[in-house]
Amino acid sequence: MILTSFLALFGCKTSTQKMQITAIYSEPNKVTREVLETGATHTYTTNKEVTERLSPVIFMLSKNAETLKFRIQGNISSGGHTINQVRKLRLEKGEQNGNTVTLKYYIEIKKIPGKESADIKGYNYTKDETYKIPVDIKIIRIELYEDRMNDTAGTTPKLIAEQTFNFYAKI
Repeated sequence: MILTSFLALFGCKTSTQKMQITAIYSEPNKVTREVLETGATHTYTTNKEVTERLSPVIFMLSKNAETLKFRIQGNISSGGHTINQVRKLRLEKGEQNGNTVTLKYYIEIKKIPGKESADIKGYNYTKDETYKIPVDIKIIRIELYEDRMNDTAGTTPKLIAEQTFNFYAKI
């Protein structure tokens, strides 16, 4: 009896997906330039990003009568003496106006003390979300805000991406 209940537990699948966070790496790049006034050449080293930065965007993965699946993606900068970490993606459901609902997502960024590795320039993040569509909703507006958790400037969250999905029946 106990063994079958454990097997039943391990057979269950959850529908929540964790946020994927990957580092944006850079590598040293030697650059040679000639100074026009003196004619001398100077060689110096810069860092060139080798990992693609994901642009902040929200796009639909699939939609059926009851659910909308979409992906939220973006990037944050981090490096040198400023370490920024993505903490979590938080949903605050907005008000419903008629047949429109606004979903507000906040990506929480926390600044921590320390020094970032020289080859890390930031982090990309992606998360797939599923929203159960109420019967009377025809327009879903999704907004993504960047919320810096322990910023001493007291700034308000900044809108970095928005997308509107219109599900009116085509006649």
